[in-house]
Amino acid sequence: MFWNTLKNIILLNRWFYFPYTVLLMAGIAVQLTCTQFEISLFINGFHTTTFDFIFNYLTNLGDGMFAVAVVIAIYLFRKPHTIQSILCFVVPALLTQFLKRLVFAGHYRPSVRMKAFTELHYVPGVNMHEFNSFPSGHTTSAFAIFLFLSLISTNKRLGLAFLAVSLLIGLSRIYLLQHFYEDVLAGSLIGVTGTTLIYTIFETRRATQK
Repeated sequence: MFWNTLKNIILLNRWFYFPYTVLLMAGIAVQLTCTQFEISLFINGFHTTTFDFIFNYLTNLGDGMFAVAVVIAIYLFRKPHTIQSILCFVVPALLTQFLKRLVFAGHYRPSVRMKAFTELHYVPGVNMHEFNSFPSGHTTSAFAIFLFLSLISTNKRLGLAFLAVSLLIGLSRIYLLQHFYEDVLAGSLIGVTGTTLIYTIFETRRATQK
């Protein structure tokens, strides 16, 4: 029952899952062929005042306060999904924090490992973090939140837009020099996998109770 439900969920929400899978495969290829420094320099090198403004604020859609706001909105407008949304947001986030602080605690952020690179562009007003780089917590939350919104949306084509926002938030973490590419890649995978599994468990349970 679980695997049939999972298959149906993925097919129904293919506007999110299929492009994400393609991008994930491409992302892994980039990960295997380029160094983290090269990727950071490339993305950060496209800096403009417009990008500074956009990414500085867009990155906040991956923090805890935005997740709380989304849960409140779900409670108000899609109440049966409230508990489901909380678990889909909290469980991947906790896993990421466990990995960041206990398993990969020695992973420093770009501001430390790349301090010798004089060509880096730092966005004014951004508080640069130094520790707990892997995986990216903002990216985990972003993919968990926007995948969940895609899952409960009646217009499944919006999944493509939700994926685009998630990708931009992940990109913002590299652009702002808060994370390396590998941090963002892992964060997205945790967010998508965790949310998918939890959502599927709930939907399987609902189906068996009918």
